[in-house]
Amino acid sequence: MRRVVLALALGLAALSGGCKSACVSLAEKICLCQATQADRDSCNSTASARSDQVRPSAADETTCAGLVDSCNCHELDTPQGKRNCGLAR
Repeated sequence: MRRVVLALALGLAALSGGCKSACVSLAEKICLCQATQADRDSCNSTASARSDQVRPSAADETTCAGLVDSCNCHELDTPQGKRNCGLAR
């Protein structure tokens, strides 16, 4: 289930014009929280693949920008941590 939620959240992580967007930064931060290097690599691959399929709106970018600072690995497995990283409402 967590992988499905993470994949949906990473769908926001699209590259726009070669510049790193707030949603890409958020996706990278979430990927860094994965337990193993293999999981981090898989997470980053998923984010990269989704970046070709999804373009975040200006509102999405604003939301991601607001989440980057509040998202942290120590709380990611808690309900509040998931909200802080955009993985739950």
